[in-house]
Amino acid sequence: MVHAGDIYITSITLIKILAGLSFLFAYLESKRLSALFISIFWFLVIPTATFGRVDIRIENIMIALGYAFVILGIFQLIKEEHQFPLPKSIFILFPLMTALVGSVESIIRTNPQNGYVVAGIFELIVGIMTIEILGPYYGKNAKGLGVSLGLSGIMTPVYAVATPEFANELVILIIAWSLAISQFYFYYRIIYSERFFKWPQSIEAIETLRIKGLQLISPNEFITVKEEIGIYPALAFLRNFKPAPGWICYRLSTIEAPNTIYPTDLYKITETAVRYFSEARQKNTKGITIIEGLEFLRLYNNFESVAKMLSAVRDHVIINNGTLVVVAEENAWEKKEWAMLKRILGEE
Repeated sequence: MVHAGDIYITSITLIKILAGLSFLFAYLESKRLSALFISIFWFLVIPTATFGRVDIRIENIMIALGYAFVILGIFQLIKEEHQFPLPKSIFILFPLMTALVGSVESIIRTNPQNGYVVAGIFELIVGIMTIEILGPYYGKNAKGLGVSLGLSGIMTPVYAVATPEFANELVILIIAWSLAISQFYFYYRIIYSERFFKWPQSIEAIETLRIKGLQLISPNEFITVKEEIGIYPALAFLRNFKPAPGWICYRLSTIEAPNTIYPTDLYKITETAVRYFSEARQKNTKGITIIEGLEFLRLYNNFESVAKMLSAVRDHVIINNGTLVVVAEENAWEKKEWAMLKRILGEE
Protein backbone atom coordinates (compact mmCIF):
# COMPACT_ATOMS: atom_id res chain seq x y z
CA MET A 1 0.00 0.00 0.00
CA VAL A 2 1.36 3.42 -0.97
CA HIS A 3 1.86 5.72 2.00
CA ALA A 4 0.60 9.30 1.85
CA GLY A 5 4.06 10.53 2.84
CA ASP A 6 5.64 8.79 -0.15
CA ILE A 7 3.13 10.38 -2.53
CA TYR A 8 3.84 13.76 -0.99
CA ILE A 9 7.62 13.38 -1.25
CA THR A 10 7.47 12.23 -4.89
CA SER A 11 5.10 14.97 -6.00
CA ILE A 12 6.83 17.75 -4.09
CA THR A 13 10.23 16.69 -5.44
CA LEU A 14 8.93 16.93 -9.00
CA ILE A 15 7.48 20.37 -8.26
CA LYS A 16 10.79 21.59 -6.84
CA ILE A 17 12.73 20.31 -9.85
CA LEU A 18 10.24 21.94 -12.22
CA ALA A 19 10.41 25.23 -10.31
CA GLY A 20 14.20 25.22 -10.24
CA LEU A 21 14.43 24.61 -13.99
CA SER A 22 11.73 27.19 -14.78
CA PHE A 23 13.44 29.97 -12.87
CA LEU A 24 16.87 28.99 -14.16
CA PHE A 25 15.51 29.44 -17.69
CA ALA A 26 14.05 32.80 -16.64
CA TYR A 27 17.50 33.88 -15.44
CA LEU A 28 19.13 32.83 -18.71
CA GLU A 29 16.53 34.85 -20.64
CA SER A 30 16.34 37.94 -18.41
CA LYS A 31 19.85 37.97 -16.86
CA ARG A 32 18.28 39.03 -13.56
CA LEU A 33 20.12 37.58 -10.56
CA SER A 34 16.93 37.42 -8.50
CA ALA A 35 15.65 34.64 -10.77
CA LEU A 36 18.94 32.74 -10.40
CA PHE A 37 18.89 32.95 -6.59
CA ILE A 38 15.30 31.73 -6.46
CA SER A 39 16.13 28.90 -8.86
CA ILE A 40 19.01 27.77 -6.61
CA PHE A 41 16.63 27.86 -3.63
CA TRP A 42 14.27 25.35 -5.24
CA PHE A 43 17.11 22.96 -6.08
CA LEU A 44 18.58 23.19 -2.58
CA VAL A 45 15.30 22.39 -0.80
CA ILE A 46 14.69 19.18 -2.77
CA PRO A 47 15.93 16.94 0.12
CA THR A 48 14.01 18.86 2.82
CA ALA A 49 10.73 18.04 4.57
CA THR A 50 11.13 14.31 3.85
CA PHE A 51 9.73 13.21 7.23
CA GLY A 52 12.70 11.11 8.21
CA ARG A 53 13.57 9.67 4.78
CA VAL A 54 16.70 11.85 4.69
CA ASP A 55 19.13 12.43 7.57
CA ILE A 56 17.86 15.41 9.55
CA ARG A 57 21.34 16.95 9.52
CA ILE A 58 21.29 17.07 5.73
CA GLU A 59 17.78 18.50 5.81
CA ASN A 60 18.84 21.14 8.31
CA ILE A 61 21.82 22.24 6.21
CA MET A 62 19.87 22.28 2.96
CA ILE A 63 16.93 24.23 4.33
CA ALA A 64 19.31 26.80 5.81
CA LEU A 65 21.23 27.18 2.54
CA GLY A 66 18.05 27.16 0.50
CA TYR A 67 16.37 29.87 2.52
CA ALA A 68 19.55 31.93 2.46
CA PHE A 69 19.20 31.99 -1.32
CA VAL A 70 15.49 32.77 -1.31
CA ILE A 71 16.19 35.72 1.02
CA LEU A 72 18.92 36.83 -1.38
CA GLY A 73 16.47 36.42 -4.25
CA ILE A 74 13.82 38.64 -2.69
CA PHE A 75 16.39 41.24 -1.61
CA GLN A 76 17.92 41.23 -5.09
CA LEU A 77 14.48 41.69 -6.63
CA ILE A 78 13.91 44.71 -4.37
CA LYS A 79 17.30 46.08 -5.42
CA GLU A 80 16.55 45.53 -9.12
CA GLU A 81 13.24 47.35 -8.87
CA HIS A 82 15.01 50.45 -7.51
CA GLN A 83 12.33 51.37 -5.00
CA PHE A 84 14.83 51.94 -2.25
CA PRO A 85 18.27 50.55 -1.47
CA LEU A 86 18.40 47.98 1.31
CA PRO A 87 21.19 48.50 3.84
CA LYS A 88 24.12 46.24 3.04
CA SER A 89 24.06 44.93 6.60
CA ILE A 90 20.56 43.51 6.07
CA PHE A 91 21.32 42.32 2.54
CA ILE A 92 24.26 40.27 3.83
CA LEU A 93 23.31 39.51 7.44
CA PHE A 94 19.96 37.76 6.92
CA PRO A 95 21.18 35.17 4.37
CA LEU A 96 24.52 34.67 6.14
CA MET A 97 22.97 34.02 9.54
CA THR A 98 20.45 31.62 8.03
CA ALA A 99 23.14 29.60 6.27
CA LEU A 100 25.59 29.57 9.18
CA VAL A 101 23.14 28.52 11.88
CA GLY A 102 21.91 25.50 9.94
CA SER A 103 25.36 24.44 8.70
CA VAL A 104 27.24 24.80 11.99
CA GLU A 105 24.48 23.19 14.06
CA SER A 106 24.29 20.20 11.73
CA ILE A 107 28.01 19.59 12.21
CA ILE A 108 28.00 19.71 16.02
CA ARG A 109 24.59 18.15 16.78
CA THR A 110 23.04 14.83 15.81
CA ASN A 111 19.46 16.10 15.95
CA PRO A 112 19.57 19.74 14.78
CA GLN A 113 16.47 21.91 14.49
CA ASN A 114 17.61 25.52 14.55
CA GLY A 115 18.27 25.65 10.81
CA TYR A 116 14.54 25.23 10.25
CA VAL A 117 13.67 27.60 13.07
CA VAL A 118 15.95 30.46 11.99
CA ALA A 119 15.03 29.97 8.32
CA GLY A 120 11.36 30.14 9.24
CA ILE A 121 11.77 33.36 11.23
CA PHE A 122 13.64 35.12 8.44
CA GLU A 123 11.19 33.80 5.84
CA LEU A 124 8.32 35.33 7.81
CA ILE A 125 10.12 38.69 7.88
CA VAL A 126 10.89 38.51 4.15
CA GLY A 127 7.26 37.63 3.47
CA ILE A 128 6.14 40.84 5.16
CA MET A 129 8.76 42.83 3.22
CA THR A 130 7.53 41.27 -0.02
CA ILE A 131 4.00 42.51 0.58
CA GLU A 132 5.04 46.00 1.63
CA ILE A 133 7.87 46.68 -0.83
CA LEU A 134 7.09 44.65 -3.94
CA GLY A 135 3.31 45.10 -3.75
CA PRO A 136 3.36 48.41 -5.68
CA TYR A 137 5.27 46.72 -8.51
CA TYR A 138 3.67 43.28 -8.79
CA GLY A 139 0.30 43.85 -7.14
CA LYS A 140 -1.68 40.82 -6.02
CA ASN A 141 1.06 38.40 -7.04
CA ALA A 142 3.55 40.04 -4.65
CA LYS A 143 0.96 40.07 -1.88
CA GLY A 144 0.10 36.43 -2.54
CA LEU A 145 3.76 35.47 -2.48
CA GLY A 146 4.30 37.44 0.72
CA VAL A 147 1.41 35.69 2.45
CA SER A 148 2.64 32.29 1.26
CA LEU A 149 6.18 33.03 2.47
CA GLY A 150 4.84 34.21 5.82
CA LEU A 151 2.73 31.09 6.34
CA SER A 152 5.66 28.92 5.28
CA GLY A 153 7.84 30.81 7.74
CA ILE A 154 5.44 29.86 10.51
CA MET A 155 5.11 26.23 9.42
CA THR A 156 8.83 25.60 8.86
CA PRO A 157 9.80 25.67 12.57
CA VAL A 158 6.64 23.71 13.40
CA TYR A 159 7.76 20.93 11.05
CA ALA A 160 11.15 20.65 12.76
CA VAL A 161 9.72 20.64 16.28
CA ALA A 162 6.54 18.63 15.72
CA THR A 163 7.75 16.01 13.23
CA PRO A 164 8.15 13.18 15.76
CA GLU A 165 4.52 13.51 16.81
CA PHE A 166 2.82 14.56 13.58
CA ALA A 167 4.91 13.22 10.70
CA ASN A 168 2.13 10.87 9.59
CA GLU A 169 -0.70 13.36 9.92
CA LEU A 170 -2.37 13.96 6.54
CA VAL A 171 -3.11 17.57 7.44
CA ILE A 172 0.62 18.34 7.76
CA LEU A 173 1.27 16.88 4.32
CA ILE A 174 -1.57 18.85 2.74
CA ILE A 175 -0.43 22.14 4.30
CA ALA A 176 3.19 21.63 3.22
CA TRP A 177 2.15 20.65 -0.31
CA SER A 178 -0.26 23.60 -0.61
CA LEU A 179 2.38 26.10 0.52
CA ALA A 180 4.91 24.77 -1.98
CA ILE A 181 2.37 24.95 -4.82
CA SER A 182 1.29 28.47 -3.90
CA GLN A 183 4.88 29.72 -3.71
CA PHE A 184 5.72 28.19 -7.07
CA TYR A 185 2.60 29.78 -8.56
CA PHE A 186 3.30 33.30 -7.28
CA TYR A 187 7.03 33.15 -8.04
CA TYR A 188 6.10 32.07 -11.56
CA ARG A 189 3.55 34.88 -11.96
CA ILE A 190 6.14 37.45 -10.91
CA ILE A 191 9.21 36.12 -12.70
CA TYR A 192 7.36 35.39 -15.94
CA SER A 193 5.49 38.70 -15.89
CA GLU A 194 5.93 41.27 -18.64
CA ARG A 195 7.47 43.69 -16.17
CA PHE A 196 10.14 41.24 -15.01
CA PHE A 197 11.36 40.42 -18.52
CA LYS A 198 11.06 43.93 -19.96
CA TRP A 199 12.58 45.75 -17.02
CA PRO A 200 16.16 46.07 -18.39
CA GLN A 201 14.80 47.35 -21.72
CA SER A 202 12.48 49.81 -19.97
CA ILE A 203 15.42 51.49 -18.25
CA GLU A 204 17.06 52.12 -21.60
CA ALA A 205 13.81 53.09 -23.33
CA ILE A 206 12.95 55.74 -20.76
CA GLU A 207 15.88 57.86 -21.94
CA THR A 208 14.21 58.26 -25.32
CA LEU A 209 10.84 59.36 -23.97
CA ARG A 210 9.44 62.52 -25.45
CA ILE A 211 8.01 63.36 -22.04
CA LYS A 212 10.83 65.25 -20.40
CA GLY A 213 11.25 67.99 -17.83
CA LEU A 214 8.07 69.74 -16.69
CA GLN A 215 4.74 68.98 -18.32
CA LEU A 216 1.22 70.33 -17.78
CA ILE A 217 -1.18 68.15 -19.74
CA SER A 218 -4.90 67.42 -20.03
CA PRO A 219 -6.55 64.17 -18.87
CA ASN A 220 -6.93 63.11 -22.52
CA GLU A 221 -3.21 63.62 -23.17
CA PHE A 222 -2.38 61.62 -20.05
CA ILE A 223 -3.58 58.40 -21.71
CA THR A 224 -0.81 58.69 -24.30
CA VAL A 225 1.78 59.66 -21.70
CA LYS A 226 0.83 56.67 -19.56
CA GLU A 227 1.48 54.32 -22.49
CA GLU A 228 4.86 55.94 -23.17
CA ILE A 229 6.02 55.63 -19.57
CA GLY A 230 4.80 52.02 -19.49
CA ILE A 231 6.15 49.78 -16.73
CA TYR A 232 8.88 52.17 -15.63
CA PRO A 233 8.60 52.70 -11.82
CA ALA A 234 7.21 56.23 -11.93
CA LEU A 235 5.91 57.81 -8.74
CA ALA A 236 2.23 58.61 -9.26
CA PHE A 237 -0.28 60.53 -7.16
CA LEU A 238 -3.62 59.67 -8.74
CA ARG A 239 -7.27 60.43 -8.16
CA ASN A 240 -9.18 59.31 -11.26
CA PHE A 241 -6.83 57.09 -13.26
CA LYS A 242 -5.46 53.61 -12.66
CA PRO A 243 -1.67 53.27 -12.46
CA ALA A 244 0.31 51.28 -14.99
CA PRO A 245 1.88 48.03 -13.71
CA GLY A 246 5.03 48.83 -11.78
CA TRP A 247 4.19 52.41 -10.87
CA ILE A 248 4.62 53.44 -7.23
CA CYS A 249 1.11 54.75 -6.70
CA TYR A 250 -0.51 56.82 -3.97
CA ARG A 251 -4.23 57.51 -4.12
CA LEU A 252 -5.60 60.96 -3.32
CA SER A 253 -8.64 60.24 -1.18
CA THR A 254 -10.57 61.20 1.93
CA ILE A 255 -10.83 57.51 2.85
CA GLU A 256 -8.04 56.19 5.02
CA ALA A 257 -6.36 53.17 3.45
CA PRO A 258 -2.85 51.92 2.66
CA ASN A 259 -1.00 54.10 0.14
CA THR A 260 -3.53 56.93 0.28
CA ILE A 261 -2.93 60.62 0.94
CA TYR A 262 -5.61 62.85 2.43
CA PRO A 263 -6.13 65.93 0.21
CA THR A 264 -5.10 68.41 2.92
CA ASP A 265 -1.81 66.56 3.55
CA LEU A 266 0.01 68.25 0.69
CA TYR A 267 3.30 67.98 2.57
CA LYS A 268 3.17 64.19 2.15
CA ILE A 269 3.22 64.57 -1.63
CA THR A 270 6.31 66.76 -1.38
CA GLU A 271 8.09 64.50 1.12
CA THR A 272 7.35 61.36 -0.90
CA ALA A 273 8.56 62.97 -4.12
CA VAL A 274 11.75 64.24 -2.48
CA ARG A 275 12.52 60.76 -1.12
CA TYR A 276 11.76 59.18 -4.50
CA PHE A 277 14.09 61.50 -6.44
CA SER A 278 16.83 61.06 -3.84
CA GLU A 279 16.66 57.28 -4.21
CA ALA A 280 16.57 57.54 -8.01
CA ARG A 281 19.73 59.66 -7.92
CA GLN A 282 21.47 57.11 -5.67
CA LYS A 283 20.62 54.39 -8.17
CA ASN A 284 21.68 56.59 -11.11
CA THR A 285 18.23 56.31 -12.67
CA LYS A 286 15.73 58.86 -13.95
CA GLY A 287 12.89 59.88 -11.67
CA ILE A 288 9.40 60.45 -13.09
CA THR A 289 6.60 61.86 -10.95
CA ILE A 290 2.98 62.20 -11.96
CA ILE A 291 0.42 64.33 -10.12
CA GLU A 292 -3.20 63.90 -11.25
CA GLY A 293 -6.33 65.08 -9.48
CA LEU A 294 -5.18 68.64 -8.98
CA GLU A 295 -8.78 69.86 -9.02
CA PHE A 296 -9.58 67.50 -6.15
CA LEU A 297 -6.71 68.96 -4.12
CA ARG A 298 -7.98 72.45 -4.91
CA LEU A 299 -11.34 71.63 -3.29
CA TYR A 300 -9.69 71.05 0.08
CA ASN A 301 -6.91 73.65 -0.06
CA ASN A 302 -6.50 77.24 -1.15
CA PHE A 303 -4.76 77.78 -4.46
CA GLU A 304 -1.61 79.17 -2.82
CA SER A 305 -1.07 75.93 -0.90
CA VAL A 306 -1.43 73.80 -4.02
CA ALA A 307 0.90 76.13 -5.94
CA LYS A 308 3.55 75.96 -3.21
CA MET A 309 3.43 72.16 -3.22
CA LEU A 310 3.87 72.04 -6.99
CA SER A 311 6.68 74.56 -6.82
CA ALA A 312 8.54 72.51 -4.18
CA VAL A 313 8.21 69.31 -6.21
CA ARG A 314 9.26 71.18 -9.35
CA ASP A 315 12.50 72.35 -7.71
CA HIS A 316 13.50 68.78 -6.81
CA VAL A 317 12.64 67.58 -10.32
CA ILE A 318 14.96 70.19 -11.84
CA ILE A 319 17.77 69.53 -9.35
CA ASN A 320 17.65 65.79 -10.03
CA ASN A 321 17.15 66.09 -13.80
CA GLY A 322 13.85 64.25 -13.54
CA THR A 323 10.41 64.58 -15.06
CA LEU A 324 7.21 66.00 -13.58
CA VAL A 325 3.88 65.41 -15.30
CA VAL A 326 0.94 67.38 -13.91
CA VAL A 327 -2.52 66.45 -15.17
CA ALA A 328 -5.17 69.17 -14.99
CA GLU A 329 -8.24 70.40 -16.88
CA GLU A 330 -7.87 74.03 -17.96
CA ASN A 331 -11.61 74.75 -17.81
CA ALA A 332 -11.73 73.87 -14.10
CA TRP A 333 -9.42 76.76 -13.14
CA GLU A 334 -9.69 80.50 -13.07
CA LYS A 335 -7.56 82.26 -15.69
CA LYS A 336 -5.13 83.69 -13.11
CA GLU A 337 -4.75 80.29 -11.46
CA TRP A 338 -4.15 78.52 -14.76
CA ALA A 339 -1.58 81.12 -15.76
CA MET A 340 0.21 80.57 -12.45
CA LEU A 341 0.24 76.78 -12.94
CA LYS A 342 1.78 77.26 -16.38
CA ARG A 343 4.46 79.60 -14.96
CA ILE A 344 5.32 77.12 -12.19
CA LEU A 345 5.78 74.40 -14.77
CA GLY A 346 7.80 76.62 -17.06
CA GLU A 347 5.29 76.92 -19.87
CA GLU A 348 5.35 80.72 -20.00
